[in-house]
Amino acid sequence: MAAGPLPWLVAHGSAAVLFAALVAGGLGVPIPEDLVLLSLGILAHREVLPFLLALAVGLLGVLCGDTALFITAKRLGPRLYAHPRLAKVLTPERREKLAGLYARHGARCVFFGRFLSVLRGAVFIMAAIQGMRLRHFLLWDGLALCLSVPLVVGLGYAFSHSVDAVAKGAAHAEHWLAVAGVLALAAWGGVRRLRRVRSRKGAD
Repeated sequence: MAAGPLPWLVAHGSAAVLFAALVAGGLGVPIPEDLVLLSLGILAHREVLPFLLALAVGLLGVLCGDTALFITAKRLGPRLYAHPRLAKVLTPERREKLAGLYARHGARCVFFGRFLSVLRGAVFIMAAIQGMRLRHFLLWDGLALCLSVPLVVGLGYAFSHSVDAVAKGAAHAEHWLAVAGVLALAAWGGVRRLRRVRSRKGAD
């Protein structure tokens, strides 16, 4: 097994350790979420953990991390924008675009933001600062997790014999999920715009 974070997690991870890693990753600690989820799948395939337990740890760990980030952002508010690390990701121009996107599409941004690893935390923070209610965040983030977590854990389970290939496969899967999400959101916006144009013509 090649050296790297994924083999280390497989060799030394347990349900509690991997759960804690997912929560910490959600709060901004540089622990790749996909690698932890892959590790859960690999451990399930090797019968270290039951598959359903691995899946539950993945779902709850990620959801707890996301929720902790959301609640923290809600309490701190716009002051978070001054944080050096966040300021690099949420530039004023990007903040303006995300705020506009959130104003138009609301909670759907949270759903599709879950598949954008680079902007995921920024989208969640923006939703909290913009005033989204916690129950709405849990609903949309939870729906997205029901797609992403089983996919990545399943990849780890199915291809545990090839750790490097699994890691690359997870990256490709997340990329295509993000592309599909953006296309779906664009199509939905286009349909709404077309309906508004038709309704205006009908009124005229």
